Amino acid sequence: QVIKDEGQLNHIFEQKTESESLIRPDLEKLDLAKRDLIDLSRLRATDSGRIVGPKAANLGELYHHYPKAVANGLAIPFGVFRSLLDRPYKDGKQTVFELMEAEYAKILSMSPGSSRDKKMESLRQKIQNYLLNIDPGDDFRRRLAEAMEKVFGPDGTYGVFVRSDTNVEDLPGFTGAGLNKTIPNVVGLENVLAAIPVVWASPFSKRAFAWRQSHMDSPQHVYASVLLLRSVPSEKSGVMVTRDIDTGEQGWLSVAVNEGVGGAVDGQAAESLRINVNTGEVRMLAQATATWRRELKSDGGVDRKLVPETDTVLTEKEIKQLINLAQDLPKRWPYILDADGNPLPADIEFGFIKGKLHLFQIRPFLESAQARGNEYLANLDKEMASQLDQEVKLDEKP
Repeated sequence: QVIKDEGQLNHIFEQKTESESLIRPDLEKLDLAKRDLIDLSRLRATDSGRIVGPKAANLGELYHHYPKAVANGLAIPFGVFRSLLDRPYKDGKQTVFELMEAEYAKILSMSPGSSRDKKMESLRQKIQNYLLNIDPGDDFRRRLAEAMEKVFGPDGTYGVFVRSDTNVEDLPGFTGAGLNKTIPNVVGLENVLAAIPVVWASPFSKRAFAWRQSHMDSPQHVYASVLLLRSVPSEKSGVMVTRDIDTGEQGWLSVAVNEGVGGAVDGQAAESLRINVNTGEVRMLAQATATWRRELKSDGGVDRKLVPETDTVLTEKEIKQLINLAQDLPKRWPYILDADGNPLPADIEFGFIKGKLHLFQIRPFLESAQARGNEYLANLDKEMASQLDQEVKLDEKP
């Protein structure tokens, strides 16, 4: 159906109130004094927004409960990032953080318009360039080398995914998913040292900055931790949400998966399934039609290889492991709640190696309750909903 008049648009996309639209990290919770590098196994979900972002904190919690399914990692906390902002800007009297506070105050006092936009863009570029070209210092290099050898082993014998992990993501109403940088399968200490400033700077890329800053009342308080997660050479990988994402119905899993590493998260045509947790019924919504898959290279980075033709990606045994995880998760993982304390579905990144399940990330699956409850949008789906129980026999002519 087509939306034919402007009144319909206004009804659907009403202006949110300030409390609904603002991103408000818990600044009282922040511990910026913590500057030691942290083994993933020592982190818990309660550390999210305190010393690291939600990726590392929730993955640390997941590691605690499923140590055989989660690769180990190393986190560089918010405090290290803040120490970079406490340095003088270009050898001046102001620190970088003081410059940010002063410039944000000026910009926010300006009237909306091109002058304000240009001033904000100039500040964004200053911060991004500063972080991209930062030298974290000899002491940081030494501590990182020691920590990486302790957690991962001898230099050059492994790869890590270098992931940005900020205090302004996975907040009520705002995930921030996909806004910040992940550099895949970085091999060697020097390459990791080169990747870290790129990840520190990624919250100040044009896209991430535009999505976030206009919705923050204290925009200077964006802090980036970094997660170094050991590379896992998945033969199959994808994402699973513990709910039917089309209907909102519980008791179903929504799964998208591809061959290789990083499946279903970067524009690939994925195998799309709905799996009933109680009966094991599997509904295939789409076949994986991607002609290539990603494989990890031993010297770093990823390669593309042709995908052999198969009817399905996941086997029955692999689907059973996903069902078992979904059934077991609420018993071990009581943390995924919305702002009112109500349970949210989990959004899980996973992979398989030789039929064994590996877990890479868990986060709340956030959707727009305002859009789902909108009467006009619901009416658009009524006709399709009435046909959900119709059977289509694929071996017969329509």
